[in-house]
Amino acid sequence: MNRLVISGTGQVYKNLALEEALLRELEEGQCGLYLWVNDPSVILGNNQCAYLECNPGICRSRGIAVARRRSGGGAVYHDRGNLNFTFFYWPGRAEEEEFRELARSAIEELAGRPVISSGNDFLIEGKKISGMAGYEEGGRRLLHGTVLVDADMEAMSQALTVSAGKLRSNGVDSVRKRVVNLNEFVPGISVNQVLEKLAKRFSGALGPVETTEFGEADMPGDSSAYAAADWIYGESPDCEMEMEAASGAGIYQLVFRVEGECISEARLYSDAEAREDHSNFERELAGAVYEETQLRERLERYVNALAAEGSEPGNPPGGRSA
Repeated sequence: MNRLVISGTGQVYKNLALEEALLRELEEGQCGLYLWVNDPSVILGNNQCAYLECNPGICRSRGIAVARRRSGGGAVYHDRGNLNFTFFYWPGRAEEEEFRELARSAIEELAGRPVISSGNDFLIEGKKISGMAGYEEGGRRLLHGTVLVDADMEAMSQALTVSAGKLRSNGVDSVRKRVVNLNEFVPGISVNQVLEKLAKRFSGALGPVETTEFGEADMPGDSSAYAAADWIYGESPDCEMEMEAASGAGIYQLVFRVEGECISEARLYSDAEAREDHSNFERELAGAVYEETQLRERLERYVNALAAEGSEPGNPPGGRSA
C-alpha cells in the first residue's frame, strides 16, 4: 500500500533525516508522499557554498537554522508559512511528471488562477510560488518541493542576502528569483489547507494509502548527521573571498579562503606607500571562524591602527617594516 507521512516537528534536521529514511524504506513498487513544515531555516543545495547562498551571521542572530539537503538546486528559505512536500517512487512504477502535475494542479485549484510550470518552478503571474529538486538512491527516487503560503519574505530576504564583496567558487550560485506567497492570491489560506489538498490529491490519484503521523518524540532517522557542521559547511566548495577597507594609509584588500566554517588562509594587500608586513595579522586570522561582520570590524580596526601609527616608510610598529 502507498504511504502518506506527516511530520510533527519543525526541526529541519529531523525532517531531512526522516525524508532520507522514508526513501530508503520505500518498498518495491510503492509510492509515498511526505508533508512537512520547518521552523525558520535556510536549506542549501548539495553542491552549494554556504557563504555564497546565505549570511550565516544573520541566520544565527535571528535563530534561523542552516541546513544542507542531498538534492541539488538552489538555496531556499523555510518557515512555518511554507509547506514542503516529498514524493517517493520507483521509476517505472510511476514517473516524475505525474507528481509534478499533481502538485501543480492542486496549487492551481487553491489559487483559482493558472499555475505555470517553468523548469523546476511553479509560477503564478510570473512569480515563483514553488520550486522542486530531486535525487535517486538505490533505484528509488524522490521529488521534493515547497509551496510558499504565508512565509516571512523579509526574513527570507535577509537570510539569503550575502555580502557585496567579490566571491568566487566552483559551487552553483543560486539565481535570485521573484517569489510570492499563495495568500496574496487567496487571503487567509493556511498551510494546513494546502497540506490537506495535496494529501487528498495523492490518495485520489494513487488509491488507498496508509497514513502515518509522527510526533516530535518519535521521529525516526539520524538527525545528527544533518546537524553536523562538517556536513553543512564542510561540504561547501572552498570559497575564495575578498573584503576591502580604507583608511588614511590607503585602500586595503583582504583575500581569504574559507574551508568549512573557518578561514584557512588570508593575505592582505594595499596601495599604501609604506612597506608593510601583515604576516602577524594574517596568521591570527588563519583558523578563525568566519563571520562577515566580525571579520569586517577586525579588518577596519587593523587598518585604522596602521593609519594612526603613521605611514612613513621604514616605520616598524603596527606591521610596518623597514
